[in-house]
Amino acid sequence: MTLIAWGLTTTARVKSRLDIASGTTTWDTLFERLIASATDKIERLAGGRRFLSTTYTNEVYSGGDGQQTMITLRHFPVTALSAVSYRAGTPDTPAWTAFGASEYELLNDKEPRRVRIYNAVYKGQNNIRVTYTAGYKIDFTDETTIANHTLPFDVEDLCQRIVAWEWKRRDAEGKTNEAGAEASVSWREILTEDDKELLRRLNPTSF
Repeated sequence: MTLIAWGLTTTARVKSRLDIASGTTTWDTLFERLIASATDKIERLAGGRRFLSTTYTNEVYSGGDGQQTMITLRHFPVTALSAVSYRAGTPDTPAWTAFGASEYELLNDKEPRRVRIYNAVYKGQNNIRVTYTAGYKIDFTDETTIANHTLPFDVEDLCQRIVAWEWKRRDAEGKTNEAGAEASVSWREILTEDDKELLRRLNPTSF
């Protein structure tokens, strides 16, 4: 069972982290829900980006500032820039015209997401349309082959830790401490400072 196709880890890997035998399926449905929830948390805190490689068709952006036209795409890293066009008509009767391949380029940033349009400045609101593919390849069965899996390891590790944290506290909702016979475990905040720093690196403008 896979609750969402874009999950940032798997039930089997979470069970391995928690030292739960692979043949034990008692909590599999719960783990799937927790993975979906943790994935949503990470994507939201990272600026709403989808980590799994996805094609976005005809996303609309506003034009330049009078000096140049630079578009910052919502999802990244961009792996393919398929089409860029501008609206020559009005919002009520748009007439979209494709830029030539030599009129724009994807900048070679560390996490590519910026598109520069050359030759003219296209000022205006919602007058640039882009189709592109962005995100990481995810194949947990072959994570050492770059051609198949490019998701950063620390992103999956964060997802696993959130799932493990939520699973361990499922019987202690509302408690701040759980005392045992020999030890007392203090439930920490769900995100540590290291976690927050990771999210800032994933999207500096969002956290």
